Amino acid sequence: MTGWMLLGAGGHARSLADVIARRGDRLVAVSGSASGRWDMPVLASEEEALELALRSGAAVALGIGDGPTRLRALDRAFSAGLRAPALLATTSTVSGTATSEDGVVVLEHAHVGPSARLGRAVVVNTAAVVEHDVVVGEGSHVAPGAALLGAAEVGSGTLIGSGARVLPGVRVGSGVVVGAGAVVVADVPDGAVVAGVPARPTGANG
Repeated sequence: MTGWMLLGAGGHARSLADVIARRGDRLVAVSGSASGRWDMPVLASEEEALELALRSGAAVALGIGDGPTRLRALDRAFSAGLRAPALLATTSTVSGTATSEDGVVVLEHAHVGPSARLGRAVVVNTAAVVEHDVVVGEGSHVAPGAALLGAAEVGSGTLIGSGARVLPGVRVGSGVVVGAGAVVVADVPDGAVVAGVPARPTGANG
C-alpha cells in the first residue's frame, strides 16, 4: 500500500485524515464536497478518486458519516478493484482477537475488546468503547464516548449516540437511533428511536 484515498471531505473525513497523519501514512487525495480548507487535492468526483487510487496503489478510507452512503462507497471501491482495510488510530487499543471487517474505522483513544466483531464500514469514534464479545453490524456508528458493554449486540445501520451506554448482553436492532447519553437496559427492536435513562422509545427511525 502506498497511501490512502479518503472518500469524504467533511468533518468526519478530517478526523480520519488526522488518524492517517498520526500513523505516519500518506494521504494521496480527498474526494467529496469540501468542508473548510484542505492542504491537498480535493477531487469533486468519486469516480476520479477511485481511478487515482487504483493508479497509485492507495487503499480507500471511508470518511463518510452516513452509514448507508458509507456502505455504497465501499461496494463501489471493491467493484473498482480497490482495498479498504480497517483503519486503526495509533492511540486506539484493539484486541488481537477482535475482528474488524473492510472499511472499519477506529478513531483516537477508542477501545475494542477481546473477541469483539465489527462489521463492514463500522465507525468506532473517539474514546468509544466496544467491550469483549460485542457484535456491531455493518454500517453502524458508535459515537464519541459511547460504550457497548460485554456481549452486547448492535444490528446494521444503527447509531449509538455520544456518551450512550448499552448494558451487557443487550441487543439493539438494525436501523436504530440511541440518543446521546441514553442507558439501554433492555433489547431495542429494529427501527426504533430511544433516549433517556433508562432508554425508552421516542418514535421510529424513518
